[in-house]
Amino acid sequence: MMNIAGDKGKKAALLLFVLFVTAAHFLIPTEQHDYHRIHIIFRKLYYLPPVVAAAWYGLRGAVYTTAFISAVFSVHAFLDWPGNYMEQANQIGELVSFWVVGLVPGYLFDRQRLLMARLAKANEETYLALVSSLDMREKNTRLHSQRVRDYTLLLADRFGVAEEKKRAIGLGALLHDVGKIAVSDRILLKPGKLSDEEWTEMRKHPAEGYRLLIRISSLQEAAEIVHAHHEHFDGTGYPNGLKEEEIPLGARLFAVADVFDALTCDRPYRTAASYEEAARIIREKSGTYFEPAVIKVFEGIQPAEWEAIRKRHAAGDNGSL
Repeated sequence: MMNIAGDKGKKAALLLFVLFVTAAHFLIPTEQHDYHRIHIIFRKLYYLPPVVAAAWYGLRGAVYTTAFISAVFSVHAFLDWPGNYMEQANQIGELVSFWVVGLVPGYLFDRQRLLMARLAKANEETYLALVSSLDMREKNTRLHSQRVRDYTLLLADRFGVAEEKKRAIGLGALLHDVGKIAVSDRILLKPGKLSDEEWTEMRKHPAEGYRLLIRISSLQEAAEIVHAHHEHFDGTGYPNGLKEEEIPLGARLFAVADVFDALTCDRPYRTAASYEEAARIIREKSGTYFEPAVIKVFEGIQPAEWEAIRKRHAAGDNGSL
């Protein structure tokens, strides 16, 4: 999704370009032959704003832009060439060309965006099917990946993360346990404590997930989060013992969301903790497991906001990436 600052910058650039072309076209005299050549060059630049508007804003943007330059160009045609019907007819032909140049790309760019949105939706459904199968494999963590994805995105939003980064963070959170595909059921579903050897095997899943996702160009940022999602702020985590800023921001946000979800859900060996109890436990790990700045943001989010996400997934709404 385009961020607000970028959208304003594009609008300003398009407006300035249109004003520059129209002003230059009006001010350059047509009487002298050399000036007339320059005048014609600027007249041809009228074709660019509709195409740019079509690329940035689709058919609607192309229509608005083409309508504006057509109005300006028409005024010029009838004021600068009074009584010259041949030249006016020529410029009317150019007006028609403006609309063709604006509307056809506008339609095609809208069509492309629609196809890309459908492709993104298909990818989303594939990811959701994958993580749902992984969650159900562990039996007692159904919808965990989807809840923790939304918890992480809530933290990212309050942390001020840019929109273009939030998608990668959401994907990393959603796919964080994909490496457990490589962990045997004997270990993954074991009801009791794991042995040292079994823990060694279990702790390979971040690296396995990373190796699986890093091959996909659209998931490379997400892969970094998957690789680091068990790292601790003080460097005591795994698999690489990263600490502080060495850990990707998405993984630092995810760490809080993951533990919060684990604490507030029923498990075979304990009942779910209250929000207050979960917040206390998380607060105690500030500076060790978790980044203090993330904890500060976590504490600023009202319990009802976390509860709304939990209830939405309990009702079967899987959300969106």
